[in-house]
Amino acid sequence: MNPAQPWAESVAITGNKITYVGDVEGASKFVGEKTKQIDLKGKMLLPGFFSAHEHLIASGWMALGAKLGEAKSKSDYLEIISKYAEDNPDEKFIRGSGWNPALMDELPTAKDLDAIVPDRPVILLDYTMHDMWMNSKAMDMGGVNKDTEDPVPGLIEWVRDEKGNPTGYAKEFAWMDAFIDSGAWQADKMIEESQRELYDLAASFGYTGYINQGLITPNIKSLTRHFDDHKTALKLLDEQRKQGSLKLRTFMQVLYKTDAQSVDQLVENARTLKGMYDTNLIRVTGIKIHPEGVHTSHASVMIEPFSDKPSKKVKRGVSAQRTDEVIKAANQAGLDVSVHVDGSQTVRDTIDSFLASKKNGNVDARNTLQHFTVVHPDDMKRVLENKIPVNITPIWATTWSGGMEATSAAIGEERTLKYFQQIRTAIDGGTNVSISADVPSTNRENMGALTQCEAAITRRDPSNPNDQRVFPPMSQAITLEQCLQAVTLGGAYEARMEDKVGSIEVGKYADLVILEKNIFDVKPSEIADTKVVGTMMDGRFTFRDGL
Repeated sequence: MNPAQPWAESVAITGNKITYVGDVEGASKFVGEKTKQIDLKGKMLLPGFFSAHEHLIASGWMALGAKLGEAKSKSDYLEIISKYAEDNPDEKFIRGSGWNPALMDELPTAKDLDAIVPDRPVILLDYTMHDMWMNSKAMDMGGVNKDTEDPVPGLIEWVRDEKGNPTGYAKEFAWMDAFIDSGAWQADKMIEESQRELYDLAASFGYTGYINQGLITPNIKSLTRHFDDHKTALKLLDEQRKQGSLKLRTFMQVLYKTDAQSVDQLVENARTLKGMYDTNLIRVTGIKIHPEGVHTSHASVMIEPFSDKPSKKVKRGVSAQRTDEVIKAANQAGLDVSVHVDGSQTVRDTIDSFLASKKNGNVDARNTLQHFTVVHPDDMKRVLENKIPVNITPIWATTWSGGMEATSAAIGEERTLKYFQQIRTAIDGGTNVSISADVPSTNRENMGALTQCEAAITRRDPSNPNDQRVFPPMSQAITLEQCLQAVTLGGAYEARMEDKVGSIEVGKYADLVILEKNIFDVKPSEIADTKVVGTMMDGRFTFRDGL
């Protein structure tokens, strides 16, 4: 990833820094009596992968239980859940994740679940990890009834019947209070278990650093309780840092979800946490605004109407005006802001806010557009002109989890071809592009940077080789070189670490990944199958297998 020296034979590491990159003869000068030498024997050494958008610290609880991602219909989902409940008679909560309403003839209801599991609470997250499907037992335990208020009607809400009763389908985190009240959330246990498990997995995929784009706990609607969750999580990471066992450089964005939350308190919380954690191993970097949902749930704000639901009106959880206010206040306080932008209108409004903040004097702010999903060509032009960094998850532009059908239904063929996830246009246009999996919205098994690269290059689902359908248009496919740039320096740039990690250069930290073979020699359809045999972060191996 160093254009001045794209290939080399040897690398020398002293402590936690790279001290030499070049040929074997030159490296011999760095060999002493205590030097440990590793002959890679033809294996490939790359900069450690750096993701700009994951939720690894506390999101593991969202993937517990039955796996629903391979099902194709409501009856398939119910069959899997029924079998899971039968096979796990001692579980107090029947959990699961991965369902997609676009694959159902009718919306999911509590009654569907009551018919198969009436005596235990059932809580099932959809494939985006935003929506919840509950049975009546879970709703009763969570205190959900006709009088339950919707936090943001039209966006964060319970789907209701003609009498106003919640049906069991909660949209955009409307379920979180019920989740806590039912007893399903166990903070101390779930945060630690999730963090250790997902960090171990990330290291096995070759990751050495990432940006945690919002701590995902059921307390996100309360700044006070969520602040406490941040302190719990960051203290856990800092203990690992002190012990020398931390596996990923971690950069944290503090989440902001609704207009009801105080901007002043949000900024103060972020500044306080940044003051406590501000090193190259653990740093609180800014604020993540999550103003809307996703197009497949008809919960993002579009310039043009949804193709299949033209009368659908979506209200943002964080309004355009409040988003503008948060961005300016955060940038003024020295905090960068990333914004979840799925709908074309939200993309447009957010670009307006970024440019307004810059005009207001915040010229050094490194604000980013996350997901960058449905983008009008006029706004793509503005992104390129102003070099606004963007983050994209390529597997979402494949047939994975019914995404191609759901996207085509929601925005139609023309917008799918011209507006949707224009990754090649962004890269060729010269703006910084980072590539991430966005776990847990992408299942953890597909977290790997190589999996995302295969998806970006082939426009096919790497997890399902039997499905050879290509997500159109193929003109948005990128090259392997472009993808490696996006999964290393692209992410490092968003974290303001591009001068310290992301390429193999003298003076940078020894954050490296070793692959079993040269991926430039494998077929594009086999990139995801390439094995990671070693991962090094800060000069220390965090994963080894076959090395």
